[in-house]
Amino acid sequence: MALLLDDLLDVSRITRGRLDLKFETVELKSLVMAAVETVRPLLDAKQHTLSIELPDDSMTLKVDPLRLSQSLSNLLTNAVKYTDPGGQISLKVRLLQGGLSISVKDNGIGFDAQSFAEMFTMFAQVKSSIDRAEGGLGIGLALVKGLVALHGGSVEAVSAGLGGAVNS
Repeated sequence: MALLLDDLLDVSRITRGRLDLKFETVELKSLVMAAVETVRPLLDAKQHTLSIELPDDSMTLKVDPLRLSQSLSNLLTNAVKYTDPGGQISLKVRLLQGGLSISVKDNGIGFDAQSFAEMFTMFAQVKSSIDRAEGGLGIGLALVKGLVALHGGSVEAVSAGLGGAVNS
């Protein structure tokens, strides 16, 4: 319950422009592994396979490590929730010219095009997946969008439709 309240307060602070990031220089790999460690019990409980692809070079970023790791773990948590037991989830980090691309892909239930328009808004949940929300209130992706935007990035989701794989 405390984490839920923290997420609600964070989204409120982002919306009002009052969330201060604490930038530090951190290794990309340690940031990714912290997010994976947070989600590991969920992955194991549903017997998912997680593949991780990182750039070969040791890379450092100047980010708020807590907030970026929180965003990544929220994306991974969604992938776990909406993928049937024994499913596959991949996390791929690529260097792009002038930036970084982080992709989470799963072979879960997917979503229809109508759901995409509101997916990153507060309390949004895909109607066909409410039974899989596992107590979630539709706050995680709104928080991800806000935190990524504060870092100068953007977030999007792609699906082949209900029953199709999801990228975010």
